[in-house]
Amino acid sequence: MKKGKAFELLVERILIHIGFSNVYSDGIYIYNGVAGKMIQGLGEAHNADVLLEPPVQIPFYIRSRLLVECKDRKNRVGLDVIRNALGLREDINHFNVVDQNKLFARQKQRRGVGIDKYRYWYQIAVASVSSYTTQAQEFAAAHRIALIEFTRYPFWKEFQEVIRFYNRVENTVEEESWLIQKFDEIGKNMALAITDYGQMLFLYHCGTGNIHFPESKCSITYEAGRELWKLSSGNEQYCFQLPKTVMESWLRGFIDELSEKQKEKDYNGSLHSNMVVYFRNNELPEIKKISIAKEELEKAYMNVF
Repeated sequence: MKKGKAFELLVERILIHIGFSNVYSDGIYIYNGVAGKMIQGLGEAHNADVLLEPPVQIPFYIRSRLLVECKDRKNRVGLDVIRNALGLREDINHFNVVDQNKLFARQKQRRGVGIDKYRYWYQIAVASVSSYTTQAQEFAAAHRIALIEFTRYPFWKEFQEVIRFYNRVENTVEEESWLIQKFDEIGKNMALAITDYGQMLFLYHCGTGNIHFPESKCSITYEAGRELWKLSSGNEQYCFQLPKTVMESWLRGFIDELSEKQKEKDYNGSLHSNMVVYFRNNELPEIKKISIAKEELEKAYMNVF
């Protein structure tokens, strides 16, 4: 198994342990091809590196799925990759099958009440074994394309060593199972937070034991030497990594938004950045809401940017 394929497997196993689930072939929209799992688009069918169902669906919104494009490049991922990801999202989400029977039914106004069970909104993310150029980060932020990288996480060095060892031996079913087991150990320590600014954070549990998030009010700090952020919830610590431009945009945007709210005389809301966290506790899926105070965000922003 090459490094790129192993990276796809790592991303998939992490998301599954957070609470996502596999999307299986239906033989029409999703099918198994020579290149792997394929998904239909308006102009062409596309290879889906990682295709998953989210832990929960959003109320009052079309059903959604996540497609992650995984990139194994020595150099930083550039604007071309993110442009392609945007095009992929547009092509998949504009695909629909309208046959002659449906067109004739429209003319005669004899439409059924049936619901298209295959209709989903597909969100696209890009995961990379290297970092991203500033142009790529800004373009991704403008078009709400999540950028994933794990190069600063504590498990990254072990991942690279495992892949180097795996490439030296004959690839068998047993050895692939061993690889999945290794990635599952990483996934069990991961949670996914979605901020109310729309930013996605992969939170890696730095301690032992199960993930709990015992305190809803959290704090964040930055470790300059490791280029890694830390989030503390009670006695539990979690680390996360974001591209610098993306992190700056999230912090600055939310601080400005809260500052504007403070100016309103009748504003009585909380001056916190709220997050919904998805994780597993004793193999059972859980969802919690945590928050970071405006003062914590300002302090983090000033210390780094």
